[in-house]
Amino acid sequence: MKKLFRINKRWTGAIYALVAGLFLFAACTEDKGVAQKPSDSVPPQKLSIIGVESTPGGGIIVYSLPDEIDISYVKGEYMFQGKKRVIRASVYNNYLVVEGLGSVEPVEVTLYVVDHSENVSEPETVRFTPDTPPVESIFSSVEMIPDFAGVHLTWDNPLGIEIGLTLFATDSTGTLAEVRTEYTPMRAGSYTFRGFDTSERKFAVKIIDKWGNETGMKEAVLTPYFEEALNKSLITQVILPYDNNTVAGSSVFGNAFDGNINTNYHTLEGTTFPLPLLVTMDLGIMAKLSRFVLFHRNDSRFDYTHHNIRYFELWGTTAVKTGMPDNYWWEDWKQDWEMLDDYEVIKPSGEGSITDEDRAAARAGYEFNVPIERQTYRYIRLVMKGTWSGSNTLQIAELTFYGNTGN
Repeated sequence: MKKLFRINKRWTGAIYALVAGLFLFAACTEDKGVAQKPSDSVPPQKLSIIGVESTPGGGIIVYSLPDEIDISYVKGEYMFQGKKRVIRASVYNNYLVVEGLGSVEPVEVTLYVVDHSENVSEPETVRFTPDTPPVESIFSSVEMIPDFAGVHLTWDNPLGIEIGLTLFATDSTGTLAEVRTEYTPMRAGSYTFRGFDTSERKFAVKIIDKWGNETGMKEAVLTPYFEEALNKSLITQVILPYDNNTVAGSSVFGNAFDGNINTNYHTLEGTTFPLPLLVTMDLGIMAKLSRFVLFHRNDSRFDYTHHNIRYFELWGTTAVKTGMPDNYWWEDWKQDWEMLDDYEVIKPSGEGSITDEDRAAARAGYEFNVPIERQTYRYIRLVMKGTWSGSNTLQIAELTFYGNTGN
């Protein structure tokens, strides 16, 4: 008895993402002769189409295989961007997934059964119309607003497909010129293109997906906000109750703001300070922050390990309360401060061995955005929740804040 794929009329992104790996709906459990060597020139019988489920930018074609043991795979052919595309499905499936279509135009797919001798059956053709392609749905969700030294984009990508966002901006001649493309699979997308002065100009964005489908252009006339690097000589440490005020030798707090990535701010090892580890600083001036760049200890032996910070929060306030009891400074202080954001240092290659890409990211420093809706602050409190080794010791080579001080 064959187990047929049941078409789900309530198609969801989760199913779309997982369907290629589903072996639950194998066409049958009997031996299809996988180990059989090519031995004849007799083609297999053709398959029978059961139905088609349209999906975003594609479809799932469900079929019934002929009752033969000499079957290797099912092949589907269709035209894509003027060229023939060929896709295959395992003999253990009874469906073939078509994806990456860039429009809602009807598509005709021809299916063949192929045996172990590469004999091909007679064709069976099916025609269907895909749902709105993901790239178009993502594009319709794009929002553009001015940001510090550039333009900030947000978008929704519920299926998490890899996309490229290409930004265009008018140059000195008023011509709309390509700036660069940023690639990302972010579902709740957010990115700022920087490098612009405060002149009003036209910006435009288009999206390309991993199949080569491109959208049109979305345009907006925007004026970026002024941005500058904050003066590091003004930044000093403020010791509040529960702050870790220890120092490992000459690795003092000021080393994190001396412009030299080869020196370090390093708290003392082996202390009883619990996590989260707290460090407070006075920026020396009121500032609306846009972003900051964090450098780990500039030593490849300690990349993504040791006391290099991994999980942390930044909090800000305009003034520090005085005369408060010590227990206020453990948790209650958060009622009077605003969290800039919850951050994580990402290892580009993910879990596993450290790659050249990982080390290049460590040498370049890690850039983090501050949400544009955050307020103006004078004091910043670092809440370090975890290092790469899980220690309760902190080391930072350099920290650079950017924003607008109103000067």
